[in-house]
Amino acid sequence: MKTEVYSNGVLVETIDNRTLDEAKKYSLDLIRVATSKAIMDAGIDEKTQLNAASGVYEAERCEAIKSYIVACRNEYLRCKTLILSTQTNDEADSVQFIQPQVPEGI
Repeated sequence: MKTEVYSNGVLVETIDNRTLDEAKKYSLDLIRVATSKAIMDAGIDEKTQLNAASGVYEAERCEAIKSYIVACRNEYLRCKTLILSTQTNDEADSVQFIQPQVPEGI
């Protein structure tokens, strides 16, 4: 757990009592949430994903949806690889999900 120490309303110190494994797990959880949020924010809910996988939509739309999900998955895997290779809590905390650009046609 991280503890923030304030003096007169100003942050003066952050104490990180987490183990490296706890920091990695926390960062991976954040990346999972960011990945799901990126997909949902693009308007691709579970029903839309199933319809695209089944070919219900026009081919261009299905491809746009699938390619965006793949881009999000690849970004998740990039972040996961970085997080798992970190040696300190600060390194694990510094990995950030970069949301892929949403393709037109979704």
